Amino acid sequence: MKIITLGKTNLKVNKNGFGALPIQRISEKEAVYLLHKAYDNGINFYDTARFYTDSEEKIGAAFADRRKKVIIASKTAASWARISCCCAAGKKLSIRCAASAAERV
Repeated sequence: MKIITLGKTNLKVNKNGFGALPIQRISEKEAVYLLHKAYDNGINFYDTARFYTDSEEKIGAAFADRRKKVIIASKTAASWARISCCCAAGKKLSIRCAASAAERV
């Protein structure tokens, strides 16, 4: 699987990330199974959004024990705020992110 650098960060992610929209339609147990399968097959970048109903929570449940090994991008329609986040690689980034989305992931 091809690894690329995510934008102007030092984050290394697989080129084909996992879009989490479809996991809103399945149970948490099925979602955790599917997310683990993706991870076990080399996927380390997961894209979700607050509008994907419970997909953020399902990703959180799936990766609670390996959070530092995955990169999670979440989108929101809430007011934007500048916050400082520690990314999975342990580097500090200043990113545009809504606090509500950061708390959910």
